Amino acid sequence: PPPARPSSRMWPRNLSACAAVAASSARACSLLAPRSRAPLSRARMSTYDPGRHSVDMDEVAKFGKLAERWWDPDGPQAMLRLMNPARVGYIRHRLGLQFGMVDKASPRPLEGLSFLDIGCGGGFASEAFAHLGADVLGVDASEEAIGVAKKHATENGLMGDGVPYTLEYKCSLAESLAEKKMEFDVVTALDIIEHVPDQTHFFCTCLSLVKKGGALFVSTLNRTSLSYAMAIVGAEYVVRYVPAGTHDWNKFVTPEEIRAMVHHYEDYEVLNSLEAPEAEAVMVVEDMSGITYDPFKSRWGLKPENLEVNYIAHISKN
Repeated sequence: PPPARPSSRMWPRNLSACAAVAASSARACSLLAPRSRAPLSRARMSTYDPGRHSVDMDEVAKFGKLAERWWDPDGPQAMLRLMNPARVGYIRHRLGLQFGMVDKASPRPLEGLSFLDIGCGGGFASEAFAHLGADVLGVDASEEAIGVAKKHATENGLMGDGVPYTLEYKCSLAESLAEKKMEFDVVTALDIIEHVPDQTHFFCTCLSLVKKGGALFVSTLNRTSLSYAMAIVGAEYVVRYVPAGTHDWNKFVTPEEIRAMVHHYEDYEVLNSLEAPEAEAVMVVEDMSGITYDPFKSRWGLKPENLEVNYIAHISKN
């Protein structure tokens, strides 16, 4: 059996070593990494069909097995939990710019906004959005993950009567909500697009769930030699804070592919809407920012200029 995973006290030292190894071997990893697929173009992108579902049940089962330890500070999702403040902070800041919510002193700056958290897992982001005042629906294809999310929220008094927001969890697919014509002010798909088989279809489904004037936030990993070194070699085989096989490097999504998928959805809207062309929603990639880990501080932070590994994108529907 593989050696036991290092405790959280060892992360800074081990991840520092991992970073050094990855930095020195990035060039070698670019040769060893699987050959990257060709960049997405409109000619080879799948056609968006609102009636089609896109889910990889093997991926659902894989993360379902990890659900019971979702909130464990030493569990396989511990680094994702550490990343949550950086992701939520970015989303709060960008929404402040988009919606004019600049009162940082307010305890509930997201009050009045409806959120859909797709692929919510055990509820890291959903709970954080609810704490900031948003009305949140978290959905996931894993029944085990939804069960953990409900249990954690209930035990911590975050669901039910007496709370100044709505927090709800459902075992559902994004496509199922789209079929019901549901729309939200803000839709988030955080570290999930790299786990679905048809990324174009999934991305367009997410956009279809955003109200006009609303926003979509997508976080994922860029498909680069450095991301192979850090997220595959380092995270899964050197430090081993996530099980080997958690990620498929060929499913990582480049910033250029995010932009191409936005344009693909715009084309679909123009071709299928009964409204006048001037009434169509216009998608704008407002911003992208890298998310990097400091092993010495055990903390994730934003680096707008560094999109080499983890990054998050803000798309508005105007």
